Amino acid sequence: MQTMTMNLRSIVVLFILIITCLASFSQTREELEKRRKEIQQEIQDLQRAQSEISKDKKAGLSQLKLIEKKLRSRYAVIDNLNEEMKMIDNTIFNDNREIYRLQKELDTLRKQYARTVEYAYKNRSSYDMLNFIFSATSFNDAVRRVSYLKTYRQYREEQVGKINRTQKDLSGKINTLTQDKKEKGKVLLEQNKQKEILESEKKEKNQFVSKLKSREKEIEKEMAAKRKIERSLQSSIAAIVKREIEAARKKAEEDAKRSAASAVTKTVETKSSSVATAAASTRKVNVLENTPEVTKVSVGFENNRGNLPWPVDKATVTAGFGRQKIEGTSIIEDNIGLTIQTVSGSSVKAVFDGVVTTVYDVAGSQTVTIKHGKYFTTYYNLSTVNVAKGANVKMGQSIGKAAPNDDGDGEIIFVVNVESKFVDPEDWLKNR
Repeated sequence: MQTMTMNLRSIVVLFILIITCLASFSQTREELEKRRKEIQQEIQDLQRAQSEISKDKKAGLSQLKLIEKKLRSRYAVIDNLNEEMKMIDNTIFNDNREIYRLQKELDTLRKQYARTVEYAYKNRSSYDMLNFIFSATSFNDAVRRVSYLKTYRQYREEQVGKINRTQKDLSGKINTLTQDKKEKGKVLLEQNKQKEILESEKKEKNQFVSKLKSREKEIEKEMAAKRKIERSLQSSIAAIVKREIEAARKKAEEDAKRSAASAVTKTVETKSSSVATAAASTRKVNVLENTPEVTKVSVGFENNRGNLPWPVDKATVTAGFGRQKIEGTSIIEDNIGLTIQTVSGSSVKAVFDGVVTTVYDVAGSQTVTIKHGKYFTTYYNLSTVNVAKGANVKMGQSIGKAAPNDDGDGEIIFVVNVESKFVDPEDWLKNR
């Protein structure tokens, strides 16, 4: 009895695991399809942005960035379809294996039932119910014979029921397999379609690079002007960080002196030693995080790495962070932040809680730098600013509006630095 109970439990656990796996698989398929739709929407947005930028008919680096990003998104769609294809193939394999098992089980049940029918037919005279019962030697024997006949009839009925259920399961599984094969066909068609589009986009990129090469000298001049602006911006941010560190250090030293002066000391020498020790201890920690409140902001910023909101609602990156050579040309970019295209006049928002350290002008464009503990974010090329130095801002709070670039589109440069070290802002922002 105990063994039977254990077997029953094992069957129930196995059934639950199968249902869980199937639910997990279904959810994963849905997630893949949802992600693919999101990527395809990104591609459409990039295509629109590219069309807007190309209105001036001049081949520029911003257009190339959009084409490259569109290519990466297209590769992501194809990878997504590959993952879905693997899942469908795995399902088809499991379907075929289950169909084979059900067919074997059905064959076994049919053979067993055929043997009982054959046996009953060959011994039909002995199985006449009344003769079989009345030939009993006693009343108890007759009761046992009636019970036997009922059990035998029930057994045959159960066999018929098992055969019908197995046939139904088999038919259902075959239908599922047929549907999965149709799904595979659809995914395969979509995959081939995306590969064809990818090839045409590769050609588009190659043609565009040729156009860029033809106006390389002109682009170099544009890049030189941009580098000049970025150097000014970089120098301004470095000066702000240096000033903030110096101010924090002075405050820490003053706090240490006040703390030491209020302590009970026995001699002037002991007092001086306490001041020196306290000042030394403040130098061991980051001076920009000399209070628990400021440290909490730094930790919050750090913990939101990869999950911070974008500074504008509609954002298209037209120039990435760091040093990179433009394919097919001798042009080299070296950016301290992200150049983001948006709608001119759209709201620019703080990406995290912080304090406005400075509102200043760089090359004729308004700029805001916000301190988040030891982290700083900078928003360049604002047409208007609606915050002031020293103001506390919250994540998502508007700090100004995006100014237009030479083509009339809104554009900002967004910079993130940890003290004096500049880092890639895209590592901190949410995937779009």
